Amino acid sequence: MTNILEAIINISKLEDLNIEEVILGNNRAVNMGEGLESFVKNAFSNAFGIEDKNEKNRIYSQYFSYEGSKRTPPDLMLKNGDALEVKKTETLSTELQLNSSHPKAKLFSNSTLINSHCRNCEEWETKDFIYVIGHLPKSNYLSSLWFIHGEIYAADESVYIDLKNSVSELLEKSDDISFSPTNEIGRINAVDPLKITNLRVRGMWLLQPPYKAFDYVHEYDKTVKFQTITLLSSEKYLTYPIESRTKIESDKNITIKDVKVNNPNNPVDLIDVKLITFKLKE
Repeated sequence: MTNILEAIINISKLEDLNIEEVILGNNRAVNMGEGLESFVKNAFSNAFGIEDKNEKNRIYSQYFSYEGSKRTPPDLMLKNGDALEVKKTETLSTELQLNSSHPKAKLFSNSTLINSHCRNCEEWETKDFIYVIGHLPKSNYLSSLWFIHGEIYAADESVYIDLKNSVSELLEKSDDISFSPTNEIGRINAVDPLKITNLRVRGMWLLQPPYKAFDYVHEYDKTVKFQTITLLSSEKYLTYPIESRTKIESDKNITIKDVKVNNPNNPVDLIDVKLITFKLKE
């Protein structure tokens, strides 16, 4: 098994943090995402430096139960572990584009947003959701990597589902349109006189990046070459194996600090959180 703590330790041992396979063609945005996801997979499986593709695939299969598509969440699932959503950004303060997938505190196997391969890849009902956000300026260089526990980043599922349902109900009640509900928001049918054109209505969820959302607890260091910033609820931190916690707590290059963040469901309630940072200087 692997976890965030092991991934941070594996990253801290690297000497070269340039992401290979980032520039694969003209579509830099797509290739940048592929390079970042590959880096994240290597971090969790400690497969850095392994060139043989067959060997790498064998290692990945030991640690991951699912690797998703660009259309449906999550991007990765750890065997008997967390679900990971990997996001890239070229600017620290830019909102994260979640598209039709609303923010998640947890991932549920009965969600209509996941596919059958994800649902059936292992025996599971609920997985903790982790956002992995990589900051890649306009180069192959990875500047920072964030691991954010979904339960301190997103409100309960019902907050987003209720909003979606409210929008769908408003459209459905309109006398001027023919509306059909869908897994997204819905579809407006026959919008033209010939009744041959339909309008697909979908959500475009945007999430404030952790650089801004948690600026009151982290100290982003723009002078270093690279840094990881991890925010896990203290309760979540204690669910990881004692071996992983002992390893990361004894690493002199990694700092662990107790902080408090606002509860996404009740901001006046504060959640105890572990802020874990690793910095690599020039």
